[in-house]
Amino acid sequence: MRRLSVLSALSLAALGGGLALTQGCSGGSSSGPAVEADGRADMLVIPWQSDIGQLTPGVSESAADGYIMQMINYPVVDAAFDCSLKKAPGIVTEWEWSEDGTVLAMTLRDDITFSDGHPLTAEDVEFTYDLVRDPVVASPRVSFVDRMVDGKDPLVIDDHHIEWHFTQAYDRDTQMSHASSVPIIPKHIMEGADRASLRGHDYSRNPMSTGPWKLAEHDPNVRIVMEPNENFTGPAEDRTKLKRVVFQIIPEYNTRLLKLQAGEVDLMESILVSDADALRENHPEINLVKRGYRSNDYVAWNLSNPLFQDVRVRRALAHGTNVDDIIGKLLTSSDGTAYARRSVGTITPELCGVHNDSITPLSYSQEEARRLFAEAGWTDSDGDGILDKDGEKFEFTLTTNTGNSRRAQSSVFIQSNLAEVGVKINIEQLESNTFFENLRLKDYEAALAGWSAGLFVDPSGLWHSDVVCAEGQEDCTPKKYEFNFTGFSNARADELIDQGLRTPIPEEAAPIWMELQQVIYDEQPYMFLWWQNEIVGVSDRFENTEIDLLSPYGHLQRWSVPADRVKY
Repeated sequence: MRRLSVLSALSLAALGGGLALTQGCSGGSSSGPAVEADGRADMLVIPWQSDIGQLTPGVSESAADGYIMQMINYPVVDAAFDCSLKKAPGIVTEWEWSEDGTVLAMTLRDDITFSDGHPLTAEDVEFTYDLVRDPVVASPRVSFVDRMVDGKDPLVIDDHHIEWHFTQAYDRDTQMSHASSVPIIPKHIMEGADRASLRGHDYSRNPMSTGPWKLAEHDPNVRIVMEPNENFTGPAEDRTKLKRVVFQIIPEYNTRLLKLQAGEVDLMESILVSDADALRENHPEINLVKRGYRSNDYVAWNLSNPLFQDVRVRRALAHGTNVDDIIGKLLTSSDGTAYARRSVGTITPELCGVHNDSITPLSYSQEEARRLFAEAGWTDSDGDGILDKDGEKFEFTLTTNTGNSRRAQSSVFIQSNLAEVGVKINIEQLESNTFFENLRLKDYEAALAGWSAGLFVDPSGLWHSDVVCAEGQEDCTPKKYEFNFTGFSNARADELIDQGLRTPIPEEAAPIWMELQQVIYDEQPYMFLWWQNEIVGVSDRFENTEIDLLSPYGHLQRWSVPADRVKY
């Protein structure tokens, strides 16, 4: 068995928003800051561009949901990152693989309880993954159980011992992530829930906590307040050092920035490069931290729309967009430092030896764009400046989420670029939760969105074809990959995904993943834009901060403020 010390947390990336601090953030006082008897002091105020949507594990979708769940759920397995994930104990204290790599045995802590005092046991882990597997639930994480043996995913040995049985051995980082990346759901609370309507269950508004934080208040579209979980039974070193974390919902980027500059909020993500230049010069009290290439932006084409079904059209759209120019204008510092690099897929370049560095991004060429459009039958037959074919204009709506200044500006640049080659784009901005729900439902034409990349290799959730069972096919389990919202389906891509996930030695799997990236890039289901080195600004009064590839606020329970710098 392996025993390791606890390292930094495996976190998801967040979306956000906020409200003025004066509106009800209790915990400070008019007489000045105070340190509580247990040593907790101060609070952290973070503006988010949008509210949380769903806090039920297994069906959550937005990054904001993921961050809150990371705070209230003790990690199944903790992690750090250095070219690949490095695992460390969480709820699971020990693990061991069988010699052939098809069985992963785990030992669970015996001192973790839900906030109602009910102990967390192997039965809760089994129940959580039963929900993920159930097609009625339609979990976007169904790919996690694709290569697990039904009924042994996991197999409960006793209250604190489980085994995961896999249909074949594959990369152990990915196996471990599949078996540990879903926060645990309390079986005693949710066993009777209607699985078809799990996304609307009251649990999402009143989730149980096993971690050091609890959800103390959620005023929709106003703020989210996290406070210490007084019933936390985990290790003493994971008890919170701060009294409170407040997420204010502030959709407007400029308002979030002004509050950061004024000291009304303490941490802001996704700071524009031009604003970082100004902060660096005028606000030395704000530390600026680069997270690395975790976040990407892309334009997704809804492949059920006839406009985008011809690969020549999708490639023409890419040739007609000057991505390098947008990077230069939006993601490059005044001193010439670029905070982004061209993207050719959804596997982050931070995964050493896996990202395909040999793919050359499609060049900006209006001539090539026009040639490909014409080859696909799109020409400007009536001279009005818009391409047409069989009486139909090449016109569509490009949708993105509100509160993201970079995407809003990028939309305008893309609109302008493609107008020059005869494409008419209408821009629409939607509230973030509505935007992401529309993606899941494939209710869009084109969407400017982004991913916080997975740090283990499993592209199936994004790129594998849905599995549809023929009538009477008894050995088939239908699977719908909710995050494959373009409807991309490619037999060679499916074959490579399956082959890569059957290959347990990373060095042998790497060429498979590289070929997969080339196959997908050639097909252009997304117009791949860039990986950005996200800039996070944080007040320098906070100590023990963890802002890195894993999270903009990792292990928040360990963040602290010296007594002489306490503000609230």
